[in-house]
Amino acid sequence: MSADFGGAFLQYGALGAIALLALFAVRVLYNRADEDRAYHRTRADRLEDELRALNSAMREQYIKVIGPATEAIAEAIKALDAARRETR
Repeated sequence: MSADFGGAFLQYGALGAIALLALFAVRVLYNRADEDRAYHRTRADRLEDELRALNSAMREQYIKVIGPATEAIAEAIKALDAARRETR
């Protein structure tokens, strides 16, 4: 089929040959763009997964720290209230 396709262009001489080369160049460029798109999509998916894992790890660390920090703040407030009562 491609030989018939090329032959149809070549019957027009130099203009047909140039058109055939232009079509080939467009196909090569399209394939490169398609490969780039696939690469970047795969890369973006991988980075999204890494970001999701990082966010999960950060949440776990915050939960471990927020509980004791809240208790420490509550104790500090109680100590300040007790100190104020003693000074009155």
